[in-house]
This record gives sequence, C-alpha cells and structure tokens, in this order.
Amino acid sequence: MAYEQLTRGDLIRLLEQHDAERAEAGKDGIIMSYTGRTAPWQIIRQVKPKLTKINQRLSVGDSLAQGQNIIMDGENLSAMVTLYKYRGQVDLILTDPPYNTGEDFRYNDKWDKDPNDPDLGDLVPKEDGSRHSKWLRFMTPRIWMMRDMLKPGGVIAICIDHRELYRLGMLMDEVFREENRIGIINWQKAYSPKSDTGGKKGGLSTATEYVLVYAKDLEKAKTRLLERTEEMDARYQTSIDGDPNEWKSGDASGPNAATHQKMVYGIQSPFNGKMFYPPEGRCWANEKRSMKAWLEEWGHEYQEKWIDDGNEVVEKATGKTVKVKALVLKGTKFEEGVCVSSAAILGKARGAAQAKLAAGTWPQLYFGQSGETGPQLKRYLKDVKKGKVPLTYWANEDYDVPFDIGPQSWDHEESGHSQTGVTELDAVVGKGHNFKTVKPLKLISKIIQLWCKPDGIVLDPFAGSGTTGHAVLELNKVSGAERRFILIEQGNDEKGDHYAKSLTADRIRRVVKGDWKSGKCEPLGGGFQFIELKRQQVDAAAVNALQREEMIDLLLTSHWEKSDRAKTSLTRFLPEVESRRFLFATNSRNEGFFLIWDGADHPSNLNRDTFKAIVEEAKKHGLMDRYHVYASVATYSGRTVEFYKIPDRVLEHIGFNTRADAYNNETETDQV
Repeated sequence: MAYEQLTRGDLIRLLEQHDAERAEAGKDGIIMSYTGRTAPWQIIRQVKPKLTKINQRLSVGDSLAQGQNIIMDGENLSAMVTLYKYRGQVDLILTDPPYNTGEDFRYNDKWDKDPNDPDLGDLVPKEDGSRHSKWLRFMTPRIWMMRDMLKPGGVIAICIDHRELYRLGMLMDEVFREENRIGIINWQKAYSPKSDTGGKKGGLSTATEYVLVYAKDLEKAKTRLLERTEEMDARYQTSIDGDPNEWKSGDASGPNAATHQKMVYGIQSPFNGKMFYPPEGRCWANEKRSMKAWLEEWGHEYQEKWIDDGNEVVEKATGKTVKVKALVLKGTKFEEGVCVSSAAILGKARGAAQAKLAAGTWPQLYFGQSGETGPQLKRYLKDVKKGKVPLTYWANEDYDVPFDIGPQSWDHEESGHSQTGVTELDAVVGKGHNFKTVKPLKLISKIIQLWCKPDGIVLDPFAGSGTTGHAVLELNKVSGAERRFILIEQGNDEKGDHYAKSLTADRIRRVVKGDWKSGKCEPLGGGFQFIELKRQQVDAAAVNALQREEMIDLLLTSHWEKSDRAKTSLTRFLPEVESRRFLFATNSRNEGFFLIWDGADHPSNLNRDTFKAIVEEAKKHGLMDRYHVYASVATYSGRTVEFYKIPDRVLEHIGFNTRADAYNNETETDQV
C-alpha cells in the first residue's frame, strides 16, 4: 500500500479502522483476517462510474413504464457506483450471490489491484485452497456498497447456503454491525433427502438454505404488516357456529401436488365415513399432524393407516415406492380403499360429530354447515391481523405477514423450494436456460412484502434469472402496489451470451406481456429500461466526447434532483415518435428537459435564440413554464430556467469527484 498517495482523510480513516479492529479484538478476541484483506472503502474509492447505453430494443413498455424499473447489464460493483442517484435511496436489497460451490463463483485476480476491471475472471474450483479468501475479497466491497445504497431504514436480505454461511455472517456483522441483525431465516429448499453432503456416504442431507437479514439502522427499520381493507375483513363472520372469533371458510387444499405427493391422501369424514381426497393437482395444505388433531376434535380418535387405495409415491432420492397412509377413524377397516366397518363404529363417530356440530364453535377443519360436504378450513381474522401465517397463506388472497421474524424456519409450504423456482422459470422462458437452482417466487415475494413498502425500491445486484423483478411485478399486480426494481446481472453462458439479455430481461419481458413459453398468461404490466454498462470510465473528457444520443442516455441514467432524487425518473421522448431539436424528457411535474448538444465540435450555448426555441417546443407539448436545460455555457438566464452545465453538473450527478478522479465514498453521502 502506497501510504504517501493517500489523502489526509484516507489516512485518518485507515488509523480509525486500525484502532477499531484492535479494540474489537481486545474486547472479544474475534476479528476477520484473510489473505489480501483490504478495507472496503479503500477499494470502492478506486471504482469509477462508467458510461451507460440505454438499449431501446431490449427495453419494455412505454416511456413512463420504462422509467420505473432498470435491468443493467454489467459488473455489479461498478454498476452500483454508476447508479449514484440511488445511493441512500433503496428500501430493500434482496440478492442471491454466488455460493462458492466450485461451479458458480468466478474471481478476477486483476481486481486485487484494479477493481474497475469488468471481466468476471476464472471459475474458482473446490480444490482452490484460497477459494474462501477470494470469495471474501469479492463480497466485502460489494456488501459495503450495498449498505451505502440503502436508506437509513433500509434492509438487506441476502441468500446463502452452508458453504459460506459462517463467513458471510461474520462479514455482515462487521459491515452492518451485529446489533442491526434482524434475523436469520432458515427456509426449506427441498422436501426429500439427497446425498449432496453425505447421504449414501453417511452424512447429513442438506434440505435448507438461509437468508441473512440486516437493517442499516435497526431503530429505523420496519417489518411490515400490509394494511387490511374493510372489504377483506367483511369476508369473516361469526354467526354460523357461534364462534366468538371472526372467521371465513377457506380451501383445505393447496397447489403443487406433483411436488408434495405425500400430502395427497384420504381423509375420512366423522359424519358419514366417506373418504375425501384433494382435488386433482392439489394436496392438503396443512401438516398431517395438524389435520389429525383437528379431526379428533370432532369426538373420535383417528389413525394413519394404509387402506389399499393405490396411493403410492416413488421417492426421488431412494427410488423406493412408499405407501401414503390415509387419516381414518380408529377401528375402521378397508378393502381396496372402501370402508367395510360395522355401523357401530361409524354411528359412534357420527353421533359425537353431530353433537359437536350442534354445540357450536366447530374445529378448524370442518365439513360444511350440515357435516355432509368435503373438508373446509376455518381461517381466523385474529390470526391474520396478528400476522400469523397459516400454512395455506401462500395459496390465498390475504397478504398479511408476521410482524416479528427473529430466527425462523420456513417450511416449503410457506416459502416454496428450489425445484419450484426452476419449474417457474421453465414455464416462463422454457427449458435449456442451464440454471439448476432458482429461488422460488414465494420466498422472494414474502421477503419483499415484509421489508419493502408498497412504493419502495428493491435492488438485486446478483439478479440471475430475474426472480426478484418477477416478484415485484406480480405483487404490484395483485395488491396495487407501486414498487420498483433495479436488477444488475453480469454473468454469461458457455457461448458468451450475457444472461442479462438472454435470460433476465427475457423473463421480465414475458411476464410483463403475459407471453410465457408454456402458454399465454395474464400480463403483469409495467416495463423496464435495459441499460448496458460500458467499459469506458466517466471523466470530463469522456462526457465531452459523447454524441447527442449517448449524452441523453447518460442524463436519463444519472439525473436527480435534491427534492426527490431517486423517487421519480425522467420520462424519455422516444426519438422515433417525433423529431425534436432540444426536448428529450419530462419529469413528474410535466416540466421539460432540454439538451443543447450536437457533440463537442458544435456550439452548446443557452442564449436568447435557443431559449426561444425551447419555449416553443415546451408550448407545443403542453409543458409547464419551467425549463431544465443542459448546455456547456449559458449567456441567457431567467427565473424559469434551471441550467445544468456540461460536463460539471453531469459529473456531479454521477457521483464523480474531480479532486480524487474517482468515486468518493466520503463526500456527498446524503444529498437529498
């Protein structure tokens, strides 16, 4: 490290970090140390913002819809630095980084000296003895930058598996501080044993993964319950069975029987002895032990029993055929799935059930008002309002969620599982995408509901197949929310095709338009702007060398105002609609943005003549009489004119620090 090249502020910060690390080590004896460790702020201060290009062909939606969401193709550290206007403006960062499996993580050794290098680098194999230190060197500046992107009350939810769980946890404690940890979610990614970490070798099968959830400032963060409407509450009632708690009837079954085969079984009615099964393609939505307990509340014991009804499944892990037992009245006998018990047993059960039916306050699993229908589920308003999540929650229309998370386990009925994620992706874009592990929409949607307000911004720096963007659009469609997303993806396939184009953008385009590979679906609506991160770094010379359309792309990507910064984006006038001399965009207040620029070799002067032309363009399009004008010089000014000097104001809006000639992590931290 060349200490003589550091500024006074950098030297002070380096000493402060050194003292803090010594104090921390002296307090509890724990400090992260690994080969090549460098303070993240030292790395980030070297990263320069890059020029961008808006790819209109890959963008989706009208001008207004495109301005709401971003898919960016490029290296994510540089991308976050370039998206300076969103610094300190993001409500939720939800991301799924490489797990360092030996098949998914690449490291570029050039990053150790120059973090601006855009290449992914080589795959880090399992046999690489420095794989963990490389992963930490890769993740540390990105975690630090993610923290800078969050609002003061923002939350980060980062997915990981057992391979780097401990190191990521220590890193998150270091960057976000342990006191800002909201919880660690343990979600069930698989529902049957596998031999991935042992299995046939005698070890344990990995059925779970983790989501580490931290707040930038825990006192300012909020875990949300969605507001309920009177119409939603009106669905609940008290008059049918005299239950003092308001409830409504719900489906006792849920979707995805193909992936929950052991939850497809017969239930015998205590009223008439009939056997009931879930509808075709569905399974019972609650755990078997809960179903058994509710059935026994009708006054007769139940047992799990094979009734020779042909209900068998083949376990994927072992290949064995397993008989799925039914829940039947204790003492009953069956032949080929048909009850052949004496009338005495059925009569006793029926009498007890009818007495319970007449007494009121029925069990949670009931059989209609007369006891003669198939099983239904009582869903209580008090549980929904308190935020308790019944296992059927993800199959119905209520979107209330738990208020207090802490360390929790989410089973696959609540969060989905990995194969569901892959199946969902197959349905949208078709097979052949080569993504073996995809987070399920249930998991991602649930996290978004918990920690992103209805008009908030969600950032995913490792966007992959675009599940986060899909979830945002789906939640917006269902609930009427107005969340926005920023997806960043750099990966490419064996052919060198960028996933951002071939997969991420393709998936989001298909769900926006409803053009799924598996068939036509209801369009989710919305849109996005597809932005390509160029290799060229931003400085005054680079800005001055831009052609007009390139300059417009940069202004649309970087412009923000102190009053709203990233809350709204400029709406572009698409060039193919109508040629305009100066007007290129409007803001949410219907004010025009004008660019006097035809390249460095042409005059760029806001004078009386150009201002008159600008006023005429504004009138033609019905814009307000306040004019935002970009130009190199201004020899005319007025109370209705906001002048942005090229390149100075452009560089300011992209976070470029002219003194350090790089992104500066010390200044302009909260310009809002």
